[in-house]
Amino acid sequence: MKLIQRNYQSEEDYWRIRTFLREVMLQNQRREWSWHVARLDYWYWFVNADLEKLPVEEQIIFWETEYGEIAAVLTAEAAGLVHPNIHPDFATNALLQEVIQAAEERMQTTAKDGRRKLWFYADSKDSDAHTVLSSRGFCRVEDGEYVETQHRRSLDEALPELPQIPGYTIRSLGAGLEFLERCYASGLGFHQDDIAVARDNRDHPEWYHHIQSAPLYRRDLDLVAVADDGSITAFCTIWFDDFSRTAYFEPVATVPAHQRKGLGKAVMIEGLHRLKAMGCKVAFVGGYSQAANALYFSVMGADHDVSEPWEKVLDHD
Repeated sequence: MKLIQRNYQSEEDYWRIRTFLREVMLQNQRREWSWHVARLDYWYWFVNADLEKLPVEEQIIFWETEYGEIAAVLTAEAAGLVHPNIHPDFATNALLQEVIQAAEERMQTTAKDGRRKLWFYADSKDSDAHTVLSSRGFCRVEDGEYVETQHRRSLDEALPELPQIPGYTIRSLGAGLEFLERCYASGLGFHQDDIAVARDNRDHPEWYHHIQSAPLYRRDLDLVAVADDGSITAFCTIWFDDFSRTAYFEPVATVPAHQRKGLGKAVMIEGLHRLKAMGCKVAFVGGYSQAANALYFSVMGADHDVSEPWEKVLDHD
């Protein structure tokens, strides 16, 4: 079947991709072999809107049938960092070759060393993709900050008991000044206690309003650990998709001054209990660092996949 390739055109395409990813999640038996719909939402409403600021039309490519059925979507999480999302019914070597070729031609970027490069993600056990990527001159990046451990936990199993940590309360995020406190805590948690970044996050909170505008956002799944003095010490935002009955944790962090007290684990376990009560079947979280993965294995258990970037240099000395 001849597929039609085209770029993202309008917001209508965003909503069509959401439907596509939700269906693919079920087709893949609730495995992250394509993006979770929450990952698209988070990228569209926050990561690209506030951080990358790239033209959406240049970061998404479609492959469709003549009847408008989506067969594949190529998404760029950042410049030159791309993820294939292919419907299992259309997964062929020929389509994968087309997707990779399109990425090479239209999604490469200039790296820090001045060379034109592309990083293409593939599951660590997808030998067919590895063969194709190798044949096209890609090399697997087995270590480093871009390798993602994709943790998952079945909520059909018994969950750990909710931890009680003296001096802290685990609950949903409040409004008003607490919203600004949450913005401040994010700057501390993700920028090694950088007060300047934390203050900027708090003084210009539009980025968090953007997150709260995403379709899957729910205040009751935006969880915080609050100290007795009212400060937010840890947090996690959870995105529940009731279509696939799966959920995605993004982001998760603890303020450095309150680390090693079990607060990150506590907010996540609270989240798992809430998800199970909602009928969620599987929860996901992605880890890139040793510390993050240690936390996620302790909460989610051993089940995981690994998504690895394959690098290709598109110009040479």
